[in-house]
Amino acid sequence: MRRFILSAVTDSSLLPPGIPLLERIEFLCRAGVRRIVLREKRTSDPEYEGVAEGFVSICRKHCVIPVIAHRKELAVRYDTELQLSMDELRKDPDIVREVRFVGVSVHSVEEAKEAESMGASTVTAGHIFATDCKKGVPERGIQFLKDVINNVRIPVYAIGGIDTDVIDDIYNAGASGACLMSTMMNASEEHIDSLVRKCFDINKPVFKKECLALYAVTDRKWLKEGESLASAVEKAILGGVTMVQIREKDLDRKSFIREAEQCLRVCRSYGIPMMINDDVSIAKEIGADGVHLGQDDMSPKEASQSFKGIIGVSAHDVEEAEKAYRDGADYIGCGAVFSTTTKSNTKALGIDGLKAITKVSKLPVVAIGGIDLNNISLLKDTGICGVAVVSAIFSNNDITGSAKRLRDVELH
Repeated sequence: MRRFILSAVTDSSLLPPGIPLLERIEFLCRAGVRRIVLREKRTSDPEYEGVAEGFVSICRKHCVIPVIAHRKELAVRYDTELQLSMDELRKDPDIVREVRFVGVSVHSVEEAKEAESMGASTVTAGHIFATDCKKGVPERGIQFLKDVINNVRIPVYAIGGIDTDVIDDIYNAGASGACLMSTMMNASEEHIDSLVRKCFDINKPVFKKECLALYAVTDRKWLKEGESLASAVEKAILGGVTMVQIREKDLDRKSFIREAEQCLRVCRSYGIPMMINDDVSIAKEIGADGVHLGQDDMSPKEASQSFKGIIGVSAHDVEEAEKAYRDGADYIGCGAVFSTTTKSNTKALGIDGLKAITKVSKLPVVAIGGIDLNNISLLKDTGICGVAVVSAIFSNNDITGSAKRLRDVELH
């Protein structure tokens, strides 16, 4: 997994005349920015509080990560990330136990190491390039960014003078993301769209068999109140999920596309392949990484004529597995290994049936069907590359923890 998250930092004084801050935030969310820091340094506490609720609401509607700057009580109230200066963390070191996620702005390797030792979740290192916000202050440069990254284990975001022309440099340095303020506040919508697209493309995953290690298949019936599908997917990825399939049988096409696009932005932020179940046309329309086909869908050979991406196929026996290889599939999903409520009319393949397929398959195999923490260890040394699960992750209140526990099971 390679995290690369594009963040916007707000400063309403930089907005074009007549553009309200919340309107700009709405646009940034729709454009595909994944994280927004409500900085507003020149705003009084009452004014900041007045805009915070709308800010958090807009971000969560679009599955964008909202970050409150400097105001602990608001971060606690709205259960958001909190961005602090190093001095603020030093003055209130217990804050890392009061707020679930604390980011700290740092200006040296020593500060980054100190922030990590005090429990910071991330650091934002800057400023990397010359910027109008810090006129007269020399840039610290890419080597400084690399030095910070190499000296801490927590994610490092870069800030300062960043735009489309240097995004590649930030990514190649190993940063976990880039934070932009001036561009996000006053650049044209076309420019921001191109910036988002570049960040989206730069972290496009390459399929390999290791991607199948823990394959999450969605089912919105498990969503908790107020939870979006994309936020559930993000929690699963943070727990160690290595591939995601959007399988929402009860959604109409328009709703499915809307949900899938949000999930794709999340997956791309972490370099995780995202598949669409069955529908090649939707996979192609939204730019998904791949499509997973059943035995009743078009063949991989047909799909590859119009779609260039990962193609997975469900296989229930040796013959179907061999045909998938001949037809040009990239992997096969075998099951149901155990009985499952997801497909109640499917006969369980069993461990022996699974082994018969992995023994002859020339494609990577992921096991699916009825797999959970109680039986996953039975799949050790069966020849699979990983497991695909639905309820074993998404039915639990702690999605991240459930994914982590499954990922921790040794299968080889």
